[in-house]
Amino acid sequence: MFGLTFEKLFLVAIVAGLVIGPQRLPIYTRRLAELIRSFRSLIDTSKARAELEALDVRQYDPRRIVREALTEPAAALPADEAIEADLEEQASRVRPGQKYLVSGGSAHPRRILIESLPADDPRRVAAYVPSLAADDETELLLAEVNRLLEESALP
Repeated sequence: MFGLTFEKLFLVAIVAGLVIGPQRLPIYTRRLAELIRSFRSLIDTSKARAELEALDVRQYDPRRIVREALTEPAAALPADEAIEADLEEQASRVRPGQKYLVSGGSAHPRRILIESLPADDPRRVAAYVPSLAADDETELLLAEVNRLLEESALP
């Protein structure tokens, strides 16, 4: 610290012994030790005071927590727009023909049957697969070709 070595400190002690004198040297060393102790205690108390100020015990008062929860404005609750946006985001991940919607976290997933959702729910609309119409000739021809291919592939 400050480039002081044992030799330099020893030299300072010898010079102090010569300047102050052998009779007054023990008195001044006691005063120096008391001064160092008082500085250390001042630093320790200021550190402890700063830690106590940083730790506000009143923030854990259950009455205050309940009071703040009850007086919280209703605007902090999710709005209908946020819920609708969440539904649309979930609907974007639904594939046509999907039977179940998985919600919840990975630790506790929940499977919701898509057919149990309301008819106007965007997630149900996204999973809807239209059935083949009898008058749709292209779809009927494709279905017939696929059936014939499957039959010809069988031995």
